[in-house]
Amino acid sequence: MSSHLSVPGSPAISGQKAIDWNRRFLILLALVTLFRLVYLLVSPLSLASDEAYYWDWSRRLAWGYYSKPPMIAWIIALFSRTLGPSTAAVRLPSVLLGMISTVAVFLLAKKMYGARTAFWAAVVGMASPGAAALGYIMTIDAPLMCFWALGLYFFWAGLEKKEGGFAQWFGLTVAIALGLLSKQVMGGFIVLMFVFVAASKDDRHLLKSFRLYLVSLLGLAALIPTVLWNVRHGWITLLHTESHFAGSKAIFLYTLSQFIGGQLAVISPVSWLLFVILSGLLLSRFRSLDRRSLYLLTFSIAPLAGIAALSLRQKIQPNWPAAVYTAGMVLLAAWGCEKVSAGEKFDAWRPYFTKGIIVGAVMALCTYGLPFWATAIPGRLADKVADRVEGWRHFGIEAGRALETVPHPQKTFILTFDRKLAAELAFYLPEHPRTFVWRTPGAIPTSQYDIWPGPKPGLDGFIVCPQGDRAAIAAVSGYFEEIKPLSEVIGGEEHRKYELYLGKRLKSWPGGK
Repeated sequence: MSSHLSVPGSPAISGQKAIDWNRRFLILLALVTLFRLVYLLVSPLSLASDEAYYWDWSRRLAWGYYSKPPMIAWIIALFSRTLGPSTAAVRLPSVLLGMISTVAVFLLAKKMYGARTAFWAAVVGMASPGAAALGYIMTIDAPLMCFWALGLYFFWAGLEKKEGGFAQWFGLTVAIALGLLSKQVMGGFIVLMFVFVAASKDDRHLLKSFRLYLVSLLGLAALIPTVLWNVRHGWITLLHTESHFAGSKAIFLYTLSQFIGGQLAVISPVSWLLFVILSGLLLSRFRSLDRRSLYLLTFSIAPLAGIAALSLRQKIQPNWPAAVYTAGMVLLAAWGCEKVSAGEKFDAWRPYFTKGIIVGAVMALCTYGLPFWATAIPGRLADKVADRVEGWRHFGIEAGRALETVPHPQKTFILTFDRKLAAELAFYLPEHPRTFVWRTPGAIPTSQYDIWPGPKPGLDGFIVCPQGDRAAIAAVSGYFEEIKPLSEVIGGEEHRKYELYLGKRLKSWPGGK
């Protein structure tokens, strides 16, 4: 490998000073991380409903929750309890997890193709709207991506060790365990490990070795407490996960086009198309694939093809394939740096590799700038955008003022009819009170709020109801001695207007199956 190349595909310049790609990477990583930390402090963006929801989980630590394993709650609890419950504290882990993910990608690519390719793999991985969001918004994808990337690195490092390699295989086990505690998708990593060793003639001997089976079983063992939690709660997480694969009545061309459009927007149109075409061309030469390309294709285009097939029968959320691009961008960087060839005709497109990075970087910067520049648009659109960006913070202030007008605000519980609203109120109301979501008697749980116990009888309830929703008030009226409307209607634009009621002395709280 020549160390004289500064741009993928460019010729070496005689006498040019060798580039320290490791140093370049460290500088890039430091600058991006610093930018994200500063952005964390200055961004006006309120917590998304899922972020507030997971933060509310973090106040009651457990081995499992309604829809996900417990890692997200544990991580948020560590930071919010140490730094205090603030927007920055909730989101800080996403910045740090993103940094670790990038380091793991760099180390994997460096071990495979050298430091220059590793640098560009890190660059193309960060230059996308999806990476911008993952490095800022704290959802379950942030820890998943981190542990998936670490798993990819440790697995390859373990495969490269012909003898010993205890540290690498132990690291792989830990990465799998922590990944499984982050999101159910990590189970696919175990499957893909076996797919690769079965397809790779150099690694097929591992199918007869205890090592891969032991790593998988020990990783899965981390889920035992979570499984036991689910047993006690009627396998609620499994039932929720199954609901994601219920199919759709939409025409398959519509759901497929939605999937492709989502990926083009989340990654970068140029980079995504290059990756897909490159993968297809390499797969057409499957028998002559080298071991490194086979490894990266197994963990990228193989699962992406499965998700694409699933999109023929249902809607796919844009973030579902996020983990596959970890290996995919390493493969794309290897092609851009002339370490992988897909034929002369396609290789002639290598200049588009850097163009894809530029397009993705511009899209990422626009993603960061959206909370700032969108509110400057004149007219009602600016008001609507501002309401969505900062609305929950302002809404919490409004609701807090109204709550202070009731007779006993400190002894009054908050009652809502939607888990998103409950989570946002829990975070943005002064002193972060407990919030509750009304549950239809006998209905199956639809959120974590249905699993937690309800408020004690005898307490007053501060009821926040969507404007004009008389059916909701009628449903709870028999459970209070009296319900009277409060004078205020609060909220921003029409999509977020609520009426307030005071429920006097709760008589009982409905249970469920």
